[in-house]
Amino acid sequence: MTGLPKTRLQQLYISVTRPFVMGAYRLRERRRFRKNFPLIWKTPGEIIHLDLGNYEPEGEDFKLDKKFVDDLVVARDAARTKANRIIFVNAMIFAFLLTDYFSIGLKFSIPGVTVVDPKGVRDLLIFFSSVSGIYSLILQNNMYTIESAMKFSILKNFPEELRGIYVAKYFYSENFSAPSPIQLPYISYSRLYTKYFIAASVAFMILLLIYLGLYMALYVTIAIDVWKSARLGIWSYIIAVASITNGALGMSYLILTRMRMPYTDYTVLHELQGLPEIAPSQFERRRNEVYGEGVADYRRLVERGYIGAEDP
Repeated sequence: MTGLPKTRLQQLYISVTRPFVMGAYRLRERRRFRKNFPLIWKTPGEIIHLDLGNYEPEGEDFKLDKKFVDDLVVARDAARTKANRIIFVNAMIFAFLLTDYFSIGLKFSIPGVTVVDPKGVRDLLIFFSSVSGIYSLILQNNMYTIESAMKFSILKNFPEELRGIYVAKYFYSENFSAPSPIQLPYISYSRLYTKYFIAASVAFMILLLIYLGLYMALYVTIAIDVWKSARLGIWSYIIAVASITNGALGMSYLILTRMRMPYTDYTVLHELQGLPEIAPSQFERRRNEVYGEGVADYRRLVERGYIGAEDP
């Protein structure tokens, strides 16, 4: 379908206004796309829960039961042990670098290695810390994935009365809140307790953010001091930039693997694929609801001469 022949004046008008008309059309298309395929904000753990919610075991060996959870505990604990070792070493390195920066003086030692004179070695230590920190975050992400599957199984397949106890057993480092009684509906938290718990939780999160911000500020300060000191010449400059870059990448990786991120929901496509088999009479109506406005908009632009037959 193409537009009708235009006079020179009409063609000139179309040429002048085409960028604006097509820009508005692209915006309308984007709005329609987001209406049909909206963004949903979910954490990776929530995506795992949604995915496992559609899982149907094909045999007795792959049921999401207590045996499944116990099998995952071994792998989770192995990853946690490795990550904790890296965190401990990095904490010692950071303490050593911090005391050296403030000229306090501290010997740094791990089995088989003792650092007394920090000249030059400090540059290598901060670089090692930045690289091993990323590796630790990868291990922790594996733990997060495993634990998300474990939590799904506990919430869906364990008795409600025992869920809190098993959460405390498998996720003792996350069991922040006090246990809530299930079989005692006539006993509830008092208003004083609830307000105090909320205040304590908010204070805990604020302090955690402050500590994290302070750590990042000190880390960047030490990296800048490595740059200024340049004890290894040009290599100090490279190490300082690489260390800050690795820290930023690690923080970005942490955000991507823990925080809510946008996902495009293509449920409408799944619905349209299934309607011909489930309800054929509703397929045309539903497809017109989804794509009808966009098709009509496109045809109007073709008739007005803004889109030719060669255009997509």
